[in-house]
Amino acid sequence: MSKERTGNNLLKQVLKFALFFGFGIFIIWLFQNTLTPEEKTEIGTSLRSARWIMVFWIAVFGLLSHVFRTLRWNLLIEPLGYKPRFINTFCSVSVGYFANLAVPRLGEVLRCTFLYRYEKVPVQKSLGTVLSERVIDMLTFLLIFAASFFLEYKTLHAYVRGLFNRQAESGGHGGLWIGIAFIVLLVAGIWVLVVYCKKNTSRFKPGGFMAKIANLVNGFSEGFTSLGHLKKPWLFVAYTVGLWVCYLLMMYFPIISLQELAGSPIRLAVVALAMGTVGIMLTPGGIGVYPVIISETLAVFGIAKTLGYTAGWIAWGTQTALVIFAGLAALCVLPMVNKSRKK
Repeated sequence: MSKERTGNNLLKQVLKFALFFGFGIFIIWLFQNTLTPEEKTEIGTSLRSARWIMVFWIAVFGLLSHVFRTLRWNLLIEPLGYKPRFINTFCSVSVGYFANLAVPRLGEVLRCTFLYRYEKVPVQKSLGTVLSERVIDMLTFLLIFAASFFLEYKTLHAYVRGLFNRQAESGGHGGLWIGIAFIVLLVAGIWVLVVYCKKNTSRFKPGGFMAKIANLVNGFSEGFTSLGHLKKPWLFVAYTVGLWVCYLLMMYFPIISLQELAGSPIRLAVVALAMGTVGIMLTPGGIGVYPVIISETLAVFGIAKTLGYTAGWIAWGTQTALVIFAGLAALCVLPMVNKSRKK
């Protein structure tokens, strides 16, 4: 029975990956068909004349972002009573990024699994800290999104206003309120479950279903509340800022790598980062969607869509290659650096 269930789960993951991957390929095909022969020639010319030294800096800041995420995660794990080695946490993070290319959000579970294997940090507790990370990253993303709107208010105001007008005309506000109500009920349900499990853990039959649920919920809760027990909160803030500055530069360097956009202000990268992050949420690693979103975003500021598309491909291609390389390297390094400890 367990083998059948495992096979079904694997099939679901494969189908999910195929669906998102196929969607990304479809977006690439669809966008390519909108290009004229002249525009395709312009893209080729831009790629040939690009300053490829910028790719090196994209990779440097990509690795540095891995370092900041590793250091920040270790700060969250420390209040739980564990002090994992940097190399193990760094490699676990790299494997997680690599896994997310295949199945979105699989990497979060996988990096916690690897950390348990080599540092014995309980998975449910480390998953709680990952949830804390996601909350912080989402808040940071919203701040960047708001900053991008503030920096380019005049340009973006008309565009956003048009979106809301179209939503009102189509009756979209009803759906908005339904969505808000669903989120409120979901949060309330999770809160009730956490409180119930904490109060009744001792009453559950050991090894029973509810005992397992309580163990999982309590582990998540403990990991999530580690955010309030940080020993170095300002260092956590510094790592978060460093992480997102790296993300910003990983978007800025692809833009200025093109000769035609060499003098572009960094505020364009702020807007592109905000919109590009949405693209990564839509398909595995943003395949297909990311370059198109960057192209459409920069087009709002009068930049030819061929240039934006080229910059998007440089950004996505370099970042994806880095994630693949770092993930494969981490899979090789982890057993080697822990061989002596295992003995």
